[in-house]
Amino acid sequence: MIRAVFDTNLRVSAFLSRDNPGSVSSELLRLAKEGSVELYLSAEIVAETLATLVSSERARRRYAYTPRMAIQYCAELLSAPMIIIDPPPITGAVARDPDDDKIIACAIAAGAEYLVSRDHDLLALGSYGGINIVSPEALLRIVRSSAQIS
Repeated sequence: MIRAVFDTNLRVSAFLSRDNPGSVSSELLRLAKEGSVELYLSAEIVAETLATLVSSERARRRYAYTPRMAIQYCAELLSAPMIIIDPPPITGAVARDPDDDKIIACAIAAGAEYLVSRDHDLLALGSYGGINIVSPEALLRIVRSSAQIS
């Protein structure tokens, strides 16, 4: 099974595309629920997801959601078939954006094979500590390819 950590931006995207089951973010979460991907998450990632969703008035208007809906989504993340870990903090992993260090820390603590993100600061690294940093589309290809091999 593929072990992965999804960055905050992917979790936000999955929420915003909740009415579009064909989106890459939604498809990856569906595959995780089916057991093709073992997802890891930290409380810090959930908190950042919630803060992002609640603080963006523009996104709330455009995607027609309330803060209560965002809170419920984040609560569901904590009860979904994911493994919640409490990683030790690391610093200096992402020099261009230290806020991304918590994502790297989660991936390291999880022993993840993949960190999935659309964040250019993370993607620019390519890998970190043996963890491949890939786009959602790349992980989707990997999951589909490994399913054909199995």
